[in-house]
Amino acid sequence: MSDKNTASIQSLLRYSLPLGASIVAGDPETQVNWSVTIRAQPPVFPDIYGGELALVSMDVLRSFDDRLRLAGVIRLLSDIGVKAVLATGETSQSAKDAANECGTVLVSVPLDTSLTTVERAVNSLLLNQSARLTERAIEIQRQLTRLAAENRDLGSLLQVMSRSTGKPIVIHDDAGLMISQVYPNIGRRSSNGRYPPAELPLGDFQTWLSQEAPSSQGVITQSPLGFTTVLKVEKRVAGYLSLVDQKSDLDEFGRLVLVYGADVCAIEMAKNRAIASAVEQARGDWIQMWLSGTPADDDLLRTRAQQAGFQPGSSFVVSVFRAITQSGQSLSLETLISLVRDDMSRRQLNGAVGQYVDAIVALYPLDEDDAAGLSRTRTTIENVRGQISSRLANGLIAAGISRRATGLSMLRDAYREAKDAVGISYQLSDRDTTTFYGDLKLFQLLLALKERNLDNLHQFYDDALGPLVEHDKRKQSDLIRTLSGFFEANGNLAKAAQALDVHRNTLVYRLERIAELTKLDLDDSDNRLILHLALKTQRVLATIPGQGSTA
Repeated sequence: MSDKNTASIQSLLRYSLPLGASIVAGDPETQVNWSVTIRAQPPVFPDIYGGELALVSMDVLRSFDDRLRLAGVIRLLSDIGVKAVLATGETSQSAKDAANECGTVLVSVPLDTSLTTVERAVNSLLLNQSARLTERAIEIQRQLTRLAAENRDLGSLLQVMSRSTGKPIVIHDDAGLMISQVYPNIGRRSSNGRYPPAELPLGDFQTWLSQEAPSSQGVITQSPLGFTTVLKVEKRVAGYLSLVDQKSDLDEFGRLVLVYGADVCAIEMAKNRAIASAVEQARGDWIQMWLSGTPADDDLLRTRAQQAGFQPGSSFVVSVFRAITQSGQSLSLETLISLVRDDMSRRQLNGAVGQYVDAIVALYPLDEDDAAGLSRTRTTIENVRGQISSRLANGLIAAGISRRATGLSMLRDAYREAKDAVGISYQLSDRDTTTFYGDLKLFQLLLALKERNLDNLHQFYDDALGPLVEHDKRKQSDLIRTLSGFFEANGNLAKAAQALDVHRNTLVYRLERIAELTKLDLDDSDNRLILHLALKTQRVLATIPGQGSTA
């Protein structure tokens, strides 16, 4: 056999040997030129010319001579030129020592491995590598399909791909959050038996996704991780599958495994999504029933909620997402409910999502002992609102958040708070933002005054801020903006100057000018309250049709 018909043991592990194979001694880069099976009947050792991989079943050999031991067989085979030995079953330490002593590679495979099949696969690779690589990739695809049919998780699928390629495999969801990463087992790693413990550049990868995310199914793109392909479910991007490799080119086998693996992983993600959607649909159903029902139905609906996986006594906030056009007409969000459900599932939140009238209603759980939980949840809801907004190009998306509620008996009240938060934000012309009901106490009072005593509200505003409004118009100055920045910084001059992008001395001069024009000393807490309340009143008066900004 010519020298070109050789392959390393590492290559055989990837392309020909069963997935349970592992190197237990020797150099994986050792080259072999043929494989031969050692038989029980004479001649025990077939024609060997040097450079072969010998396939050994000690159970078979002991049926011929029960005195034989694997260590002795390795020494005998090494003496006649065999470069590597593949043995079924467990390998003893003495066999490993003998292999290292002789400079022979020792490979262990499961006890039930068919050596005839291994011999045929190895020699097929040596004779026609291109055809064997395609055949091997198809075998991997069949195994992946079988595992998916057995309802194995994504990690099991990634493990098969990682073992077959000898490379780490990573899967991300459509938002760029990592779902799972798998490294190849020890027998398929580098020549020293350990995979290099390098940190994966996950941050660089997420930045890359935001700028150059692949969108064409079946296309493999070079990425900061190595090579990445998109996963699509129902023509929608569901995630990304990556083979970690810093080489500039992906070999044909790796390409085939990545393409075949992407197909099966996409199917698995579709299946998981369908299951999650069914569960969340059940949860959403009870939300709609609860909000449209009466307290007399609560016991029945509380049982329904518990059956859907929601704990009736838990603490939560309600978020209401609503969409309108620029002209104020309502838009349906029904097609985007799955986005909110997927996000909640991805964050592993035991909440619930449903639809009520023209809005998406979501229950976000809160931990009683977590003081920062509400702040994190508000950030999460704002992130979800942004995701919805990006999918609804011609609409304005507003989100309202209730205060903390405990127990489903408070669900209707919490829903009204979240709905009112959206309604008040609309009145204040904030139609594309997230509003927390707990921040609106003052605006609730002012909006009520606007409805009942608009003239007095106007008078209060004019008396407090009228001189500043007039000065700003006449001198093109920024006294109203300066006053607002001062209050937003809670009276901290350094922070206010930084936010307003002015020198601290300039800020002090403007505040003195404000005090002079309004005849209100800013060192007096009552005067500060008057001016702060007047600024809030300005926003309320601006909601009157035709009024516009009063500043």
